[in-house]
Amino acid sequence: MPLHEPPLVDATETGLTSTPIQQAMALAREHGPLYRRRFHDRESVLVSSYALVDELSDETRFAKAVGPALEHVRDITADGLFTAYNDEPNWAKAHDILLPAFAMGSMRRYHPTMLRVCRRLVASWDARLAQGTPVDVSADMTRMTLDTIGLAGFGYDFESFGRPEPHPFVQALVRALAHSQAALGRAPGGDYAAEDRAFAADAAFLAEVVDEVIGKRKAAAADATADATSPDTSPDGSPDDLLGLMLNSPHPADGRPLDESNIRNQVITFLIAGHETTSGTLSFALHHLLKNPSALHRAQAEVDALWGDEPDPEPSFEDIGRLRYVRQILNETLRLWPTAAAFERVARHDTVIGGAYPVRAGRRLTVLTPMLHRDPVWGDNVEEFDPDRFAPDAEAARPANAYKPFGTGERACIGRQFALHEATMLLALLIHRYRFLGRPGYELAVKETLTLKPEGFTLALAPRTAEDRARVRAALGGSAGTGARDTAEARPDTGLPGRVVAGSTLTVLHGSNFGTCRAYAEDLAETCGALGFGVTVAPLDAYAGRLPADGPLVIVAASYNGQPTDDASAFASWLAQAEAEASAASGAASGAASGAASGAASGAASGTASGTASGAADGVRYCVLGVGDRNWAATYQRVPTAIDRRLAALGGTRLLDRAEADASGDLAGAVARFTAALRRALLEAYGVPESAASVASVASAGAGEPADAHAYDVTVVTGAPDAALTDRHGVLPMTVVETRDLVDMSHPLGRSKRFLRLALPTGVTYRTADHLAVLPVNDPALVERAAKVLGVDLDAVLAVRAHRPGRAALPVDRPVTAHELLSRHLELQVPVTPDQLARLAELNPCPPERAALRRLADGPDADGGTLSLIDLVERNPALQGELSWPLLLDLLPPLRVRHYSVSSSPATDPHHADLMVSLLSGPARSGTGAFEGVGSAYLHRVRAGERVHARVLPCREAFRVEQDARTPLIMVGAGTGLAPFRGAVADRLALVRRGTPLAPALCYFGCDHPDVDYLHRAELEAADRAGAVSMRPVFSKSPENGARFVQDRIAAEGAEVWRLLEAGARVYVCGDGGRMAPGVREAFRGLYGRYGCGGGDG
Repeated sequence: MPLHEPPLVDATETGLTSTPIQQAMALAREHGPLYRRRFHDRESVLVSSYALVDELSDETRFAKAVGPALEHVRDITADGLFTAYNDEPNWAKAHDILLPAFAMGSMRRYHPTMLRVCRRLVASWDARLAQGTPVDVSADMTRMTLDTIGLAGFGYDFESFGRPEPHPFVQALVRALAHSQAALGRAPGGDYAAEDRAFAADAAFLAEVVDEVIGKRKAAAADATADATSPDTSPDGSPDDLLGLMLNSPHPADGRPLDESNIRNQVITFLIAGHETTSGTLSFALHHLLKNPSALHRAQAEVDALWGDEPDPEPSFEDIGRLRYVRQILNETLRLWPTAAAFERVARHDTVIGGAYPVRAGRRLTVLTPMLHRDPVWGDNVEEFDPDRFAPDAEAARPANAYKPFGTGERACIGRQFALHEATMLLALLIHRYRFLGRPGYELAVKETLTLKPEGFTLALAPRTAEDRARVRAALGGSAGTGARDTAEARPDTGLPGRVVAGSTLTVLHGSNFGTCRAYAEDLAETCGALGFGVTVAPLDAYAGRLPADGPLVIVAASYNGQPTDDASAFASWLAQAEAEASAASGAASGAASGAASGAASGAASGTASGTASGAADGVRYCVLGVGDRNWAATYQRVPTAIDRRLAALGGTRLLDRAEADASGDLAGAVARFTAALRRALLEAYGVPESAASVASVASAGAGEPADAHAYDVTVVTGAPDAALTDRHGVLPMTVVETRDLVDMSHPLGRSKRFLRLALPTGVTYRTADHLAVLPVNDPALVERAAKVLGVDLDAVLAVRAHRPGRAALPVDRPVTAHELLSRHLELQVPVTPDQLARLAELNPCPPERAALRRLADGPDADGGTLSLIDLVERNPALQGELSWPLLLDLLPPLRVRHYSVSSSPATDPHHADLMVSLLSGPARSGTGAFEGVGSAYLHRVRAGERVHARVLPCREAFRVEQDARTPLIMVGAGTGLAPFRGAVADRLALVRRGTPLAPALCYFGCDHPDVDYLHRAELEAADRAGAVSMRPVFSKSPENGARFVQDRIAAEGAEVWRLLEAGARVYVCGDGGRMAPGVREAFRGLYGRYGCGGGDG
């Protein structure tokens, strides 16, 4: 076919309508799946067929383009994730920093906040129902989604349901987006000065509000006492949400977090993208359910099967993944009306699409997503609403690039899981609670701004009753729906042994960028450890080049854009190379055999070829759990599939078939089913009869003695009470050989910091800057207080049995005292969650106390509460008789390890690891007494000769200090932030003593006073004299040359620092992320202003 341009439509005369997407869809129906549209001097190319979009999705040929609509939005979001150009450095930097905020573990943290805001909407709709007035669906969905992203992402409450009018920020945002949309239709030469001035005022107001949010967070972080017991805060004590990550997370490439202007751009970006698209999706979904009663009835059956007749259920995080049909409804809604209805692509080089249409490098093309979703690849009746298009079999049969509601490639929507979790939960709650009554005569009208949503769509409501739910069940033949909780994993392993042969080992490897697969690997290790295995948990890369052959291997892996995760890339490369070498060897053997003269020789060669020449996995019994998101169909399960196939090709034997866990489906259920299947397979393959495994008889003193020769039989019960903890965390006992104060505590400025030296067990190694994960023990005084408040007898002996695998961190199925449980197994100081507050309120028999707890649960600070369970029971004594042990184990999470930087170097002593630990202390959060961090207080109590349980954790490679002759170093730390740098200085000193040339190294170290807390002063000053480092101490209480903080001295010595930066110096910062780190960032920015822009001669 000869090359030619697509047809041209000139819209200059007719103009662009107020619904440009729908106008473009009509033109596509008329002119075909590829056409050009001219409007005055601007020309666009619009693409809408699957075949063409499949080509445009090839990242080697095309990339994201910022189209005309987004160009106007850039006036308020600049280089935010959505509107950044591909070559703007802040795009990749922000993307890398923010990705962990959308991992599965983060979704679990956001769940209570999402539910809390859902309940605000439900309360508002209940009030409308009582009044008999309809609800404005699109407006209320906007309120809900805005409050959710504000609270979950930035800790800011817009309180949209408590306002008669939208928040001023929202009004300004809506006007700004309308301005951006209207600018697309401007004719050249028009006078738009008034509109532009209004837009500039709105843009300035948006920036002002966001700067206020950022400023409050920074101030709170600076004032807060770091809380080492909270799992949802960063090391500086600030929430680990989107804003916390942006303020506190350094990028591995340069060691610096995002600058404040980009943080502002990202916040505005997420406030736009995080609520506009999701609110439209929910509104469209309710419209389609109203028009499709059969789909609504199936959804009602699903939610009723999950939540029964309770009108106000308590959805768990896992419940949302079980709502498979509700998710299909949302997916089908996004097929018909993807609320972000177009995305732009740009050609990377000259190419041809469709076999006939030339595309020059740099030419932009617009994908018209609603028309892509109406391509014949979707079958007949593409205008009909049919959620079964997203049934698992239908999805598996559909080509990869036919469904693009969130864009494509690495620039696709980063927050899709956030949006889908939030939307699935709310839609299910509404379906479960209400009957929907539409407005007579309403026909769908689609309003277009930056996104799409139904216009003028209202609903009248009626409550669903038990009779309504019974009628749905009867109409569907008594079906329980598809979302019922899967209890298969709880099925007992009848007839199987209870434990495995003593001495059995098992390895669990993970490939995980953001912690989800690592968490699943640790959970699996816990389950296997409870069976009696000695378990090793490690990243896949730790076993590149070798596979464990002395026990089964379990792999939990994911893909990232179709590639191995950061901690699995070396393993995947090695495995691919091993397969290639085996294939080449096999081919060579086959070739030799085919050239042989004798049939016998040919037969022998044939036997060789059928095996694997390299044998890299010979003797390995393995299984693979792949974690992914089916929405990314082109790369779904790519890496786990390749690992499973290659291990089999290299001689491995599958213990189980590869399992898939889909983040867009019942992820938790899939993992639970895999866990149950793995447990059964391991017991079948490695178990011993229960009579041999449960006890080891030591009754006989000598061989041949009769069974009744002694007055007693003695049995040793397997599994000490702390065995589950040591198995779960992979910790080992380490003997403390030395402790001492690092600070002069007799001085008024003394703040306690302790030095500990631990002897490493045989075979345990570490590298400089690694961490020790230490399993602490609760303070005895805290345990006594907890026992008194909770009404617990510390001498009571308990038997704990787990109904859910997630609680197997506790000492299950073995006797344990209450004292042991409270001391070594439970967190006693973590703040209670809003859900737990609500649960405690329901349990409290005292009406005034119950009301106070409810106010606390529903208050604006519920998510940021600081009271522990013990604090609450002390304040609400009526609860003391209401908390049973099972309830306490639900409310108190298992004790977790604390991480500390190793402060020594294996170059000095490979057999010992040093720690320096600050005592985390301050006023108690309850307002009464004092607070001490669990981990730091424990390590301050231990003394030489005692043992702690710990394990070595590798630090991020980006933070491992380089040591070579070419790269200068600038290390900045304060207090115990000196720890990794002490090890780095010891490394350098060892190299200096061997005569190795080194680039310069500066170490800026902040403390209070040279005679009080200059940690390891003599040692570091000796290293300075030897030329290993140039120490630059700064004393806040005894300043020299006006420098009180490290940033002051960096600024004062700017010319020297800048020379090192120009020479390629690497900068490492370790210390207080709330106070020190921002000041250091500003100091380096100041250097750039003075020296980087021609302002100095340095």
